[in-house]
Amino acid sequence: MSKWIQYTTFHKNIIEAMLQCDEKDTAERLVEFIKTKNEKISYDQEEEKYYINSFYPTIPSSAWNRLVNGVSAIVNEEKRVPLQADIVVTGKCHCHCWHCFRSKYTEEDMSLATIQECMESLYQLGTATVGITGGEPMLRSDILDILNAIPDGLEGQLYTTGYRMDEEFARKIKKTNVTRCIISLDHYDEEVVCQLRHNSNAFQEALKAIQVLTKHKMYTAVTVCITDALLELDELKRYFEFIQELGVSEIRVVMPIPQGRLEGRNVGRIYGEAMKLIKKFRKEYAKKEGVPTIVNFCELESPAYFGCGAGANYISINNNGLITPCVAVPLSFGSIYKEPLEKIYHNMKEYFIESSQVCYGIASGRIISKEKVDVTNPPISVEVSKRIAEQCKLATGRAALFQYCKNDKEKINQSI
Repeated sequence: MSKWIQYTTFHKNIIEAMLQCDEKDTAERLVEFIKTKNEKISYDQEEEKYYINSFYPTIPSSAWNRLVNGVSAIVNEEKRVPLQADIVVTGKCHCHCWHCFRSKYTEEDMSLATIQECMESLYQLGTATVGITGGEPMLRSDILDILNAIPDGLEGQLYTTGYRMDEEFARKIKKTNVTRCIISLDHYDEEVVCQLRHNSNAFQEALKAIQVLTKHKMYTAVTVCITDALLELDELKRYFEFIQELGVSEIRVVMPIPQGRLEGRNVGRIYGEAMKLIKKFRKEYAKKEGVPTIVNFCELESPAYFGCGAGANYISINNNGLITPCVAVPLSFGSIYKEPLEKIYHNMKEYFIESSQVCYGIASGRIISKEKVDVTNPPISVEVSKRIAEQCKLATGRAALFQYCKNDKEKINQSI
């Protein structure tokens, strides 16, 4: 029997599973909202869990309950909750990717003890899902200890190029609270991938990781950062078909961010063209079973869905202990070695009240470029970061998902 069943509509059992939480009114509204978004649902028959995509925890689960509770607190109690968080466990990486927004960061590792403290703080803040990222987290010899540190109630996502992923690791990761592995693979052609990542093993490492993870029935997503070449319809179609053959559950489409190696670059054209193309593909494949879920990052972080949660509903803990609003944004608002994470997050309220209407990485990148801010050694100092953040506050505004979970549905339907 196959482990996975895929659904293109929300049937009774899915809805009942989504309502297994404390805040049923909020859950009901979430169900109604998500049903409008043409999301596919993957069902894990062995674990009896539903997966919408990598933005949501598994359903039903303690992490899903925490997400619903968090959304309810945001919309009904005007609280701020970091529903999602990333921990950068290392700055080291064996690749030198064309689009890397972390190319200028330090390479130090965060200690296991500090990571465990961060996990506890995130749990107390109400976080539902935590990403383990880098650099390349699989370079850590204690990576399994890190993954085992994800507390019950939270779910983890491992972001990796696939380095060192083998059968033994795939078996062991299944015993942790990691529910998804997200592998970077930017093209179907081996030579192109290795050139883009400046690593002759990049393609084969990604392929092997996908093979062992899917073999061991782990929910596996592939991330692709759109290049000019993939803006061609035939090329993108060929890429999607290639990924489909690998048996993954999800394709995450992200856009280049003008930070790191792309600092100061105008990525607006790619954004515009890719958004139209990916929307078309996603609509075309939405009702086709057997095709991976397609997640368009730009759509999910648009005002019509989650919005950009940077600093408000999402935070990143840098490998040197500095708190940033997003793993791709070189601003900092305090160090966990000087203040508790909870205090830093709450103090960020002045600049990150709620979700943003635009990608914070792009918005802040424009200001950084315009003011010629020195980003030689990111993240930028707290003082300068606050000055930049003050100019980004104009783009805030609660996104449709949060509006829908509070306001009268009839009034909000127009925004969906």
